[in-house]
Amino acid sequence: MKKIGFFVACSLLFLLTACGSTPEKQETITIHISAAASLKDTIDEVKPIFEKEHPTIKLSFDFGGSGQIRERVESGAPIDGVLLASKKDTDTLVNKTLAEKEKEFAHNQLVLIIPKRAKKTADENLERLLDNVDKIAIGDPESVPAGAYAKQTLENLHLYTAEKEKLVFATDVRQVLAYVESGNADAGFVYQTDAELSKKVQVKAKINSKFHEPIAYYSALISNSEHKKATTTFLDFMNQQEAQEILERYGFQTVN
Repeated sequence: MKKIGFFVACSLLFLLTACGSTPEKQETITIHISAAASLKDTIDEVKPIFEKEHPTIKLSFDFGGSGQIRERVESGAPIDGVLLASKKDTDTLVNKTLAEKEKEFAHNQLVLIIPKRAKKTADENLERLLDNVDKIAIGDPESVPAGAYAKQTLENLHLYTAEKEKLVFATDVRQVLAYVESGNADAGFVYQTDAELSKKVQVKAKINSKFHEPIAYYSALISNSEHKKATTTFLDFMNQQEAQEILERYGFQTVN
């Protein structure tokens, strides 16, 4: 009887232990992505969709000029992946073996904007438009791709020297937009996607792409990331249908 009681007790203990156990939860990790300022609104929409589909991966972002982001990666900032508006900056990181898996995921259009309240004219000749303003905002060409594209445009049209004294440099393309919205600049060069977000500006001219390098966006995995698999999952997501459709809604030209 004692043996039977012992086995019954052991069986009950086993059952209680089994019933009380819970499935082990998968660890949630956070990856940090640095992205071009012009992507902010798109990323705000992409983030919750990605996290819902991948509940063990949380996304953290910062935004700025692509050149500034490149410099932060070069200085060893804790970044897992980048989304840049510059092939030059992306290539630099890859060539220095600081980044890998470079992939193009979107394109954009450069435009000249003026405040909405400015006097409307039918004239869209870029030279005459710029001659009639006092301050022209562009991103710093050394660190902001939109600024570099604007400078290339002015140089190729032989306007840079004539307009140089009017230029107001900004830290990223969204600051250019803010300068024009507030009236601190009479005109500015931004992406089409930025202009579409604002009710305070109007597009006066679309810049022919032959005057500047192609405007393309690239993703890349930072080589010393501790979360390469999760980061690659997100970066690949930017080329998938859901993200591409969001990019298209915000005015980007997609690659798929």
